[in-house]
Amino acid sequence: MTIADLVITGARVATMDGTRASAVAVRDGRICVVGDDVTDHIGRRTQVIDGTGRTVTPGLVDSHQHPVHGVADMRGLDLTGVVDLAELRAKLRAESARLGSGEWLIGYGLEYNAFVPDWLHRRHIDDAIGDHPAMLTLIDAHTALMNTNGLQRAGITGAVEFADRSAVVVDPDGTPTGELHETSAVMLGSAAVPQLEIDELARRVADLHRAQNAVGITGAHMLDLAFWPGTDKVFELLDERDELTVRTILAPWSLPGTIADTLDIVRSLHDRPGRMWRTSAVKFILDGTIDGGSAWLCHPDSRGEGTAPVWREPGEYAEAVRRVVAHGLPCWTHAIGDRAVSFALDTYEQVGPVRGGRHRIEHVELLQDRDVARFGELDVVASMQPTHMDWTLPDHTDNWSTRIGAERCGRAWRYRDILAAGGHVALGSDWPIAAFDPRVIMAGARLRRPVAEPDRAPVLPGQALSAQQVLAGYTTEAAYGAGEEDVAGRVRVGMRADLAVFDGDPLTCAPDELPDLGVACTIVGGRIVHEAL
Repeated sequence: MTIADLVITGARVATMDGTRASAVAVRDGRICVVGDDVTDHIGRRTQVIDGTGRTVTPGLVDSHQHPVHGVADMRGLDLTGVVDLAELRAKLRAESARLGSGEWLIGYGLEYNAFVPDWLHRRHIDDAIGDHPAMLTLIDAHTALMNTNGLQRAGITGAVEFADRSAVVVDPDGTPTGELHETSAVMLGSAAVPQLEIDELARRVADLHRAQNAVGITGAHMLDLAFWPGTDKVFELLDERDELTVRTILAPWSLPGTIADTLDIVRSLHDRPGRMWRTSAVKFILDGTIDGGSAWLCHPDSRGEGTAPVWREPGEYAEAVRRVVAHGLPCWTHAIGDRAVSFALDTYEQVGPVRGGRHRIEHVELLQDRDVARFGELDVVASMQPTHMDWTLPDHTDNWSTRIGAERCGRAWRYRDILAAGGHVALGSDWPIAAFDPRVIMAGARLRRPVAEPDRAPVLPGQALSAQQVLAGYTTEAAYGAGEEDVAGRVRVGMRADLAVFDGDPLTCAPDELPDLGVACTIVGGRIVHEAL
């Protein structure tokens, strides 16, 4: 008889495979028993958790995060929720007064709506900031705004030619407006901002992981390695210190013109996987965002934008995907606009599946009717983030809705349609773009509105998911999206002992009450990483 390291007794076990149980036993980081009586597996050193009144689920996995550049970016002035230019300027003045002379003013979470009906320009912020150089990152992280001093510090004096369609936006006379449009331009500006040391980055990532453990998260898919310097060093350092408490899958970015470098990074990381992290995919960015006018749409938006992908030659994206598949890895493609989603699906259909994983499309904000069933037919996983809907207003007066119009708003965030057509939908946060608490996100997917705004009308309520579907999005579907369905996503003998123990039942809890459902315990690899028993 196997003596367990840890057992949970008297609970409701949501196995996610249709079976019922009230107890779980764990040995050597794996589930060794799932049933109703584990008494014979309890020894003198077995840790026993009383699950009375509680529910055990597979550990929750966030399928889309940016932890390292997130903790690096989320310093300075929090501009989340600022949607008025006067409020923005007031916050900038207060922060400027707090800083030392010439010190960088760094802000994050800024919403496009703060500049509507005008647009991003340094003239809106220069006098509020004074002599400080400043860089403000927009909420989607695809755009940033620098003031005049910041541009000077970065050496940005005019338009810049990038390998992709990123741009330093300029006035008619060629002078930069301060808007850095899309990833390559944002990276150019951020290179001038003082960066955190590796030890400090590692400390912040460890703190982030502990906060995520406290809400039931045991795993994350991280899509930012090649984009943010030092990521591999941070994870190696935390692994050496045994301070990694979120099991992490890395998907290095490959921007236009960088596929050879990305594959070199992938080869290097395959030779040195960590105990709690590994590299298993490559991320591509096919288009930008609807809010920023860079999503690749079938028809232009209201400003005449959204007519092209980030890649200057879409065929080069397809060729890069082929090279990754030849290397034996799946591709996870950021595609927000309906044309981008179609092109990514076309490309995946041409290159075919890959062993050891599945191709994915990240975000899928707009989707044509003809493409709904293709996710299931091609076995491509839709990796989607429900709380991205929170910036969309029911009356379509927000920037996102105004850009695409009411008709296309009716084809947005089609979670239920994809599932009904036989596809798979993995859920996540896109942290730091949105908060990472899966209870809030699962509630939002069920309500189709922000859980904290009960009087707000839902966005396309027919696309709402059930309690079972949202929990699957964080467990079985997350595992499927990473090619890990044989080792993760269910409470089953032989599976990893990554578990979340809730103070109630997330499958029967009302969605408005879900964010307050306590997490009594979180277990990763058989080790308790969070405890509030």
